[in-house]
Amino acid sequence: MKIALVVYQFVKEKGGVERYVCNLAEQLIDKKHEVHVFTHCYPEKEDKRFVFHHVPAVSFWSPLKYWTFAVNVPLVVKKTGIRFDIVHGFTQTLYQDIYRVGGGCHWDYMLHTYPLTQTAFGKVLLCLNPRHMSLLLLEKMIFNKKRYRQVTCISEMCKEELMSHYKIPSKDIVVIYNGVNTKFFSPGNSLKYRDSVRIMYDVAPDDVLLMFVGSGFKRKGLIHVINALAMVDLQKNFKLLVIGKGDERRFRSIAKEKGIYERVIFAGTSKEIHKIYAAGDIFVFPSEYDAFGTACLEAMASGLPVIVSKTSGASEIIDDGVDGFIIEHPIDAKEIANYLNTLYEKEKRKQMGVAARNKSEKYSLEANFNKTMSVYNSLLRDKK
Repeated sequence: MKIALVVYQFVKEKGGVERYVCNLAEQLIDKKHEVHVFTHCYPEKEDKRFVFHHVPAVSFWSPLKYWTFAVNVPLVVKKTGIRFDIVHGFTQTLYQDIYRVGGGCHWDYMLHTYPLTQTAFGKVLLCLNPRHMSLLLLEKMIFNKKRYRQVTCISEMCKEELMSHYKIPSKDIVVIYNGVNTKFFSPGNSLKYRDSVRIMYDVAPDDVLLMFVGSGFKRKGLIHVINALAMVDLQKNFKLLVIGKGDERRFRSIAKEKGIYERVIFAGTSKEIHKIYAAGDIFVFPSEYDAFGTACLEAMASGLPVIVSKTSGASEIIDDGVDGFIIEHPIDAKEIANYLNTLYEKEKRKQMGVAARNKSEKYSLEANFNKTMSVYNSLLRDKK
């Protein structure tokens, strides 16, 4: 097959959608497909396995960036003169065979990210913001004008949002959960990295280490973890390791007010997150909104029991009480604290961690790829 992948940045280190597209491109090449990447940004040292096509965009102002990229992609694709079997879009563009929605509706993202949207005035104000207005209009045009042949999204929650906002028929949307590299993220990493990582962050061998991974501390629910930790008996040797970017000063202050300042470690971002998971005991992900939350799947693959909010798409793959616990919404710190008390028992952590690892194997990169290929093949059959 000749496949065109469309993404604004083809840079694996950026994470999120960029890492997803790079992984997919590599898998397609391994299966002997011809891969063309239509992008505005790609590494200076090009990967010769792919054919890169530069898509011009006005990058200095985000509203123009989104629209110029969206408008130019179909033009650049047409200019190649290549008849692609599949054009797979990961960034908003005005035409693609498959449009993958990786972050939910932008409107829902705004509702859960900005407190202002809780008021009518705030909603109007945010909608007048050029960046948000640009994204909302572009999203509306793609869905209302049906500038796709198939939509894929990363959770049932995301699918329901699309159907609710844009009245998209259910048959137009296929849910493909994110995949995880089960070789890279593995319980075996604990033997290699656990001790050295704990020494690096001054975590004692017998401390029960909670893991929080995510940038944007407010939306990811860090305050709920801190509040829950403050409710747990101080005699229990819990510590919290925070990985990611956010208002660190504010959350340090909250931890100090709660009397657990010494128990919370802010470590910034990490390019070796698989080593960080290896040092942990419990993964806590009380996100106020997440279309999926791949970090949760990475933690499960690493053999950690997880505590995840119902407002995260990742909760859809959890068997509550078996491989993790699901927090109801509104998020209740006391509920998190109760789960922490349950998981304080080492044998319980081990039991649920094994179950979490087993569950993650159903959501491997290979499983994700196979489901993606089934969508490709279905569209090709319809073309004939």
